[in-house]
Formats: sequence, structure tokens, C-alpha cells
Amino acid sequence: MAVGEPARRVFLSHTSELSVFPKPRSFVAAAKDAVAAAGDAVVDMSAFTARDATPEQLDREMLAEADIYVLIAGFRYGTPVRGRPEVSYCEQEFEFATAAGMERLVFVLAEDTEGPPALIRDLEHGAKQEAFRKRLPDSGLTITKVSSPAELATKLERALNRVPRSRQESKLAGRISNIPARTATFTGRDDLLAGLRTALCSGRPAVVQALNGMGGVGKTTTAIEYAHRYAEDYDVAWWIPAEDPALATSHLVDLARALDLATEKDSPAVVLARLRGALQSRGRWLVVFDNAEDPAALRPLLPAGDGHVIITSRNPDWDDIGAALPVREFSRPESVRLLRTRCPRLTAPDADRIADALGDLPLAVNQAARLLATSNLTAEDYLELLAERGHELMGRHEKRSSYPVSLAAAWTVSFDQLARENPAALNILTLVAWLAPEPVPLTLLTHQQGEAGAVARDALAFADVTAALRSRGMAEVTTTTIQLHRVPAALLRARTQDDVVTGEDRDSTWPVTAVRLLHAGLPDNPWANPPSWPRWRELLPHLLFVCDPNRAWQPAAEEVAYLLGYTASYLQTRGEPGAALPLFQRAYALYRDRLGEDHPHTLTAANNLAVDLGSLGEHQQARELNEDTLTRRRRVLGEDDPGTLNSANNLAVDLSTLGEHQQARELNEDTLTRRRRVLGEDDPGTLNSANNLAVDLSNLGEHQQARELNEDTLTRRRRVLGEDDPRTLIAAGRLAVDLRDLGELQQARELHEDTLARTKRVVGDDHPDTIIAAGNLAADLRALGEHQRARELDEGTLARAKRVLGEDHPNTIIAASNLAADLRALGEHQRARELHEDVLARRKRVLGDED
Repeated sequence: MAVGEPARRVFLSHTSELSVFPKPRSFVAAAKDAVAAAGDAVVDMSAFTARDATPEQLDREMLAEADIYVLIAGFRYGTPVRGRPEVSYCEQEFEFATAAGMERLVFVLAEDTEGPPALIRDLEHGAKQEAFRKRLPDSGLTITKVSSPAELATKLERALNRVPRSRQESKLAGRISNIPARTATFTGRDDLLAGLRTALCSGRPAVVQALNGMGGVGKTTTAIEYAHRYAEDYDVAWWIPAEDPALATSHLVDLARALDLATEKDSPAVVLARLRGALQSRGRWLVVFDNAEDPAALRPLLPAGDGHVIITSRNPDWDDIGAALPVREFSRPESVRLLRTRCPRLTAPDADRIADALGDLPLAVNQAARLLATSNLTAEDYLELLAERGHELMGRHEKRSSYPVSLAAAWTVSFDQLARENPAALNILTLVAWLAPEPVPLTLLTHQQGEAGAVARDALAFADVTAALRSRGMAEVTTTTIQLHRVPAALLRARTQDDVVTGEDRDSTWPVTAVRLLHAGLPDNPWANPPSWPRWRELLPHLLFVCDPNRAWQPAAEEVAYLLGYTASYLQTRGEPGAALPLFQRAYALYRDRLGEDHPHTLTAANNLAVDLGSLGEHQQARELNEDTLTRRRRVLGEDDPGTLNSANNLAVDLSTLGEHQQARELNEDTLTRRRRVLGEDDPGTLNSANNLAVDLSNLGEHQQARELNEDTLTRRRRVLGEDDPRTLIAAGRLAVDLRDLGELQQARELHEDTLARTKRVVGDDHPDTIIAAGNLAADLRALGEHQRARELDEGTLARAKRVLGEDHPNTIIAASNLAADLRALGEHQRARELHEDVLARRKRVLGDED
């Protein structure tokens, strides 16, 4: 393949044994190697994920997407087509490819092919396969015989390279899409889709909305259908669940990563900025924000440029953002057609009665069709159940839920049937409903108590449970996660809000059970522990959901306070102290109100809140809270308790930051002495005090003593914590500052360069630790006279500090001051003066400086 030529999609048609035999390299493996060697991409049935479509539909769709059809015909006939048993799927695929006029390459295993009986013999359908093999030459194609995988690989690669690429350009070359699979039975909506296309081409975002905020009328399926129907017009098509703007941001980050615009270390703010710029400079993209609720919250996330944006929402107030296109219920013929397509045994009159009972709401009709198609319920059974439950359901949900009764009734029937047939599956589904509408790690569910926990920990039993949910279309289950859509989750929460859940040692409600599940399944302490952060990121939406103040978790208030505290610690240590602050505040208030101001848990929460306030630059508030906490801990716990010493350490940091260096030194010296005696020389807390004391010594001009203490601290941290632990990197940065202060500029520079590189790799470019490390390296460059390099580094540091910490954060003000010094050294006096004046004004306002 020439450089720049697009890859073609090659459909491999084969029976299953050819993907296994011979060993160690099967015929299918060899064919895939050949396709890759030719610069093309493989398509076969294994590439399609499970979805609601027949194998015949999948065959047709896959072949329609492919550029080249390759048949590997062995000696086995394969599986007969359902509803057409005289033909195998391989032969049917050959018929489809022939009818479509595709480029066809046919390879037949020769008679001298060696292999096990499973490869050579087909006692049941062998005669059919032999007849099929004999018919192939009559198709007018050149048939190539092969006897081994190696021979197939060589001849297939050669054949692919002979097919002119100008005739068959890949339909997917250069394209990126995560659009969900379209509904095989999508019905009607032609006028709506045409209106959507017109609105999008007008240059404004198109908002697909339901009248009166009603859910379940098909907003989402319409957007999906549009994306597939006009797929040829987009190189990038991305789907974003947007009910929670904060989580929508993470899905935009995923798009940026798919476009190679970001890494795992980049902050969301940086990633979104890059993504906006990239989309603004190109066309042929489509971004769909699904189930958005708040126009003001979504507006900052909307990309601009020549692409298209679709927003689905129950909220009608989008006039300032895009054209509103109401989505109405199905017409009666559309409902009947969908029901009878999914469940052919229904008569037209029965389908009409069911559609009428469901109010023609697309989601309700679709769910009813699924239930009828996958159960032995007759139309009379369904209508009788719906009638018996409908009045009760209307009274139960009319005031509490915006979902229509017919939709709730259909889901209640599904829940009831699941309760009868698989109670364990309903238990799992209910627990998932009380978590966030995001993927739930299956490993989390193993932390349940009682019988439910035993089921989740039994691999076979749990496989049966997830299979039951998947087969009913009630949850999306992958190999690692389970997710329940927000609509049935809300209905299930309403249904179970007063249930009593029996555990091993106590009974509880579902909101409390969800809290205790996360309490039991928390990862390791996230503080300065980057390896634990991916797991925390997975659980973050669920932690925020179960701890929501509106949930009825009061019997588990202490567990909620615990979860809030650790979730806040994760956000703070990950570099998001602003997001952590309200969680720390809630945790402190819960402990204080329930346990009292002097309880150890309350004092720990106060300590953590004070640390976060300091991270946000609120040093006076942090000092006052730390002083109070230290006083209480000394009285309650004693002078030498590790918690007391931690408060003393944190108060000393506040004093140092506020310029009271001698007082900070004295407190740190006392704390370090006590920690060495109580905890030992190498305890992380002891090393933290040593690091802080060295800072005080440096601030007081005792640079050599600071250097010696930092050298010892760095050596111990490397040995105890490792080279790349965030605390080790802080110690390395402090030692480098000492070296600079002592005039050892080149050695300081080298250590700062190494520290900055490691810090970026460990915590990311936009972490506050990285911002500090970059500022320190720039100071070395400035001292060495490399003012242009220092300027470039300081400009980037200031931009990051503003974005991450805010304009008025002390570290942002320091970064601005450093850049002003660079500009002065480079002769840009006017700009330096303007920046310096801004720095002075901010210092006076924020820090109270007068000079």
C-alpha cells in the first residue's frame, strides 16, 4: 500500500473451525495477518458486538460496510441460517456479496490439506459443503486452492495488492465514531430527520427535544438514526451522555484522546481547549449531547466550527442555542409496525390494543415489544398485567415522576417477571439503580453483604445473573461493568425506596445499602498514591451520587462522612482542591454534628479541610482552623499523638506561608523531634516535618543547614517511598532550591529538570506540584542568564496556574511575578511594568501586601 492510501475493510467469510485449526496458526489467523500486511482492516462476525439484530441483518450490514469480500472455504458447511436451513451463513454471505457486486476473492482448502478431524470432517452437512465448493467455479471467479495457513497468507496478500485501491476506497478510512448501533427496527420519523438535517445545515446546533419534557418519545433513537443515515458526511461522530455536565466533560476528553489530542496526564481544561481548537479548524464532524438538561451548563462545552451539534433534551428552553425540533409520539401505524416486527406472532388488532394502552410512546412500545418477544406472555396476558398494575402505578408515580404511566407500567411488568424468574438478578439491578447512571465496575458488586454478595462472588452464579439482565435488555453489561439506563433506574428507585434490605448483620434501605457498598469497596488511600487514581476515577460518579444530600442515607451518616472525606482527598491530591472543598466541608459538618467537635473523626475532618483551604490559598482561614484543631487534639489526644503532630505540622506550614518563619521553625523543630521519637526517623510523617523545617531554614537564610536536612530527607524518601512518589519529588525540588540559593546553579538546574520531568509523568502537566516544579526550573534558567528559555517556561506556567488555580491564587501571583522578571531582563519593560503592577494590585488585595 502506498503511503497515504486509505485502508480497505476486508470481510472474512469462514466457518468457525478455521479460526481454531491448525494449531498454532489457524487459517483465519493467517488471513488476518495477510490483510494487515496489505495495509487493510479485517471485518468478520467476531468484530460485531452483541446487539438487537438477527444474524442475517448483521451479515447484510457488515457486508455493506466492507470493500472486499474474502471466502475461505474448508470442508465443513457451517451453521444453517435460521429460517432458511438449506443454506449456511457462509453460503448466504457469498450470495449477498455476489448480489452487491463486491470484489470477491475465493480460497478453497485443497484435498491435501492436513489437520485434525474437526477441520476435515463434517458428518452432518459434508455433502452440502462439497456441493457448495463445486458450485464456486461456476460463479465465474478464479478459485485459489491452498493447503496451509502460510500458503493462504502469501496468496491472499498478493491478491489484495492486485485489487486497485482507486476502485475500492475504505468507507471508514480516517474516521472516528462511537455512535451507538442503530435500532434495527427504527420506525418512521422521515419528516423529523429531514427537519433535523435542514436545521443542522443552517449552521446552528439542532436541539431534538420532547414536548412537555416527556421522556421516552425517541429523541435518542432519532439522533442515532440520523448519525447512521448521514454517516458518509462525517469523519468524526461522537456521542456524549450529557445529563451531568461534569461527566459530559469526561466524554469530551475521551473524544480528544481518540483524536490524539490528549494523554491521561492532561487536565480536562487543557484537553477541552485543544479539542475546541481542533474542531474549529476542521469540518465534517458531528457531536451529539444526549439527555442534556441545563442550557447554561452545557453552553461552555459546545464546540464551534463547521461541524454539527445535536442536543437531545427534555428541557424545551434551548432557543438561544439551537433550533427546537419537537419529537412526538409514534403514529398508530408506526407503533403497530414496530410491535409486529419485533414479535411476529402478534396480530394487527392485538398490536393496536397494546399500542393504545401504551399511548404510542416509542420507548414504552419498544420495551413492550421486547418483553413480548422474549417471554411467553400473550397479548391478553400483557394487557391484563398492565391493567392490574396501571392504576396503582399511576397513583404511585404521578406526583413523583415525570415519566408517563405507560412507560412505568411496562417496566414494572419487566421487574415483576424478573422477580419471579431471577430474584438475584433483580437484586443486582436494584442496587445498580441506586448508583449513578454510569458504568458500575462489576468488582464493586462483590462487596455486597449476605446472599447477594455470595452470588456476586460466585463467577458462575453471577454470569447467570448478568446474562438474564442482558437477554432482557434491562441493563448494558460488559466484561467489566454494568450500567442501567436512567429511566428504568428512576422507576426502580421509586419502586424500592421503602424496601428493607437484609444484610449479614443488620437491615437497611437501598440508599444506605449503596453507601455501605461503596464504603466496603473503596480503593486504597488516594493521597499521594497515583496508582490508585484510575480506580477512584471509576467510582467518583457513584460516590457523588450516593452521598447526595437528597438521598435518604441518614442512618449511615458516618459512612457518608467517611466517603465524602476520602473522595475529597482524591480530588485534592489529584490537583482539584476547588472541587474537593465542598466535600471536605460536608464531611466536617457531618462528623461535628453527630459526634461533637472534639471527636477524633471530627478533628481529622477539620485537619483535612484546613489543608485544602491552604491549597486554595486561603492561608489565614487554614491557620485559624488548624490552631483550633491543634488545641483540641492536644487536649483530647495528647501532645505526642500522631494526629496532634499532624495538626502541628500543618499549622507550621500555614505560619510559614503567612511569613511567620521563626514561629514556623520553632513549631516544626518541636514537631520533628516528637515525630522522630514517636514514629521513627523514616516514617513519612517524620520526613514531612523534616521537609517543612528545611523550608523554614531556607526562608531564614540558613541555606547550608537547609541543604543538609533536605539531602537527608530526599535520601530517606527515595529509599522508603520510591524515586517517583510525589512526596519524593517535592523533596527533590526543595533540595534543588537550596542548591540554587547556595550558588550551585547548574546542579540545581539538572535536579529541577529531572524533577519536573518525573512530576509531569506521575501527576500530569497541570497538577499544582508540576506548576511549582516548572516555576523552580525557570528560576534556575533565569539565574543562569537563559532569559528567553525562562520566559517561555514561565509563560506556560502562568497560563496553567491561571487555569488550574485561578487568577488570585498565591502561586499564580508568584508565576506572574516571575514572568515580569523575565520580561525585564529581555528589555520588554512596558509589558513587564504592566504585569508587575497587576501583581502588586493582586498581592495587596489577596495577601494584604503593602509593598
